[in-house]
Amino acid sequence: MDYYLVMNIIFAAASSFSEQTLTALTKLEHKIVAVLTQPDRRSGRGLKKTKNPIKCLAQTLGLPVLEYESLNSPEAYRAIKELMPDLLLTMAYGAHVPKEILTIPRIDSINIHPSLLPLWRGASPIQSAILNGDRQTGVSLIRMVNELDAGPIFLSHKTQIASHETAGILSQRLAKLSAKLIKKHLDEILNKKISPTEQAHKNAVYTPKIKKTDAEIAWSISAVKLLRQIKAFNPWPVSYSFLQGKYFRIWDAELNNHNNLKQPPGKIIEVRDKGILVSTGEKMLALTEVQLEGRKRTTAAEFSRGFDCQGITLGC
Repeated sequence: MDYYLVMNIIFAAASSFSEQTLTALTKLEHKIVAVLTQPDRRSGRGLKKTKNPIKCLAQTLGLPVLEYESLNSPEAYRAIKELMPDLLLTMAYGAHVPKEILTIPRIDSINIHPSLLPLWRGASPIQSAILNGDRQTGVSLIRMVNELDAGPIFLSHKTQIASHETAGILSQRLAKLSAKLIKKHLDEILNKKISPTEQAHKNAVYTPKIKKTDAEIAWSISAVKLLRQIKAFNPWPVSYSFLQGKYFRIWDAELNNHNNLKQPPGKIIEVRDKGILVSTGEKMLALTEVQLEGRKRTTAAEFSRGFDCQGITLGC
């Protein structure tokens, strides 16, 4: 920094994707006056109320926590305004931040978004990049505006998507990259050394919120597209089909360039040491990591030793 003026920062986040950035913020010269996050939600078989990862980390670090069902409430506005923040920094917060809140910080309101905006605005940018077969993605730091992910860009950093990467693996890399960008460039933004550039709005592409039902496999699709789906939906919601009426999760797979020899889509053609070979709408797909209902997640080789599945058609 050119001068060591301590800024008051509110960090708004809720998922584990934001943990490294929160940790990085605590190592800067500024003061985190609050961590704004989502209230505890009921989850699991017992529907027990559970804290989100950011709330757990904030409490471990001894940081004040604010949580509201909606930021449109007068209570939320008053609490945030009373903290007199210089910066509101959001990252995977999981809820709309109204214009009235965005105008409270003295300097700026900034969002960390895991895509190369204006591509993949919205709820599922990492999954969408993999589903689309993108060769690269990245992280963008943008000024927050009332329209979703549409603010001008302070900076963006590109990274290649490796063929083996699932959404979980890529998310971990982008989380690490986000923390590095904040550590390196936040003070430049606060000191007005980096000016934002308007997005090319005509090129904007929006991503939907992913539902569990989106993960069901249609075997008539090509092996290439199915592999993208399997990678994109790992670790959630996990691609699935049905094996003799039982729920059958497919955690990972590999392409196989053999033609399907006019076999019906979804038919298990062969069981090999490294995969369960399945016919698709185009080419073959080798399932490498699977999980049958009531059983543990396992390699395809381990699964096939305990279940004779050759010749069975998936999806039934």
